[in-house]
Amino acid sequence: MKFLPTRKHVARTAVSSNDSLGRGVEISVSVGVFLVVGLLLDNAFETRPIFTIALSLFSLLGSFVRLWYVYDIDMQSKEAERRNVATAHIRQRSATR
Repeated sequence: MKFLPTRKHVARTAVSSNDSLGRGVEISVSVGVFLVVGLLLDNAFETRPIFTIALSLFSLLGSFVRLWYVYDIDMQSKEAERRNVATAHIRQRSATR
């Protein structure tokens, strides 16, 4: 007797940031790495906040641009999937004739 429903297998794609938690961690780690690199460069060249601020902003901008493109690609694929589902009955009817 089964009390729990069976889980359907979900195919994972090769995209590393397929979920929101992964995207958040990716953004925070990216900003953290660039922040540390900026601090190291500022200490090496004795220019206190310049590299830290510049590299942190660069990382934030790059992360949000990447987030935009990933979101846009996801939405385009979902639109195509919904379009195919919505017109499937028309294709089936024309295939049987």
